[in-house]
Amino acid sequence: MIHKIAFGIVFFTAIGGALWLGRSSERWTAFALLISALASPLLQENLFFRPELGILLIDGGLLAYLVWLALRSDRFWPIYAAAFQIVGTTIHLASVADSNLWAKAYATAQVFWAYPVLFALLIGTWLEARYRQN
Repeated sequence: MIHKIAFGIVFFTAIGGALWLGRSSERWTAFALLISALASPLLQENLFFRPELGILLIDGGLLAYLVWLALRSDRFWPIYAAAFQIVGTTIHLASVADSNLWAKAYATAQVFWAYPVLFALLIGTWLEARYRQN
């Protein structure tokens, strides 16, 4: 239960901060993360006992957006966010390769790699807001 509370705090802090203090890159990323978070439970089928293909599609779409943003942005945080998202998306591919992957490990890895993506957005937003103040 504590991990759900911790994730909620980090998630809403990053999203809220990006919407409040961010520029267009941060705001669009906040919307993309929010949509991904809302769509994931709707497309979850197997409770991570088998590959979650619906969540793989969502994570793949988010990865495509973050890579596109990293390639066109003049900021560094999208590079980090995209790199962390690559790892999170690759975990789905590991579950496809080995369907005996322990469900708890699969689910935990998915949540674990969401944190660095959120922290990249949070730190990037903070640095951007600080830069504009100076």
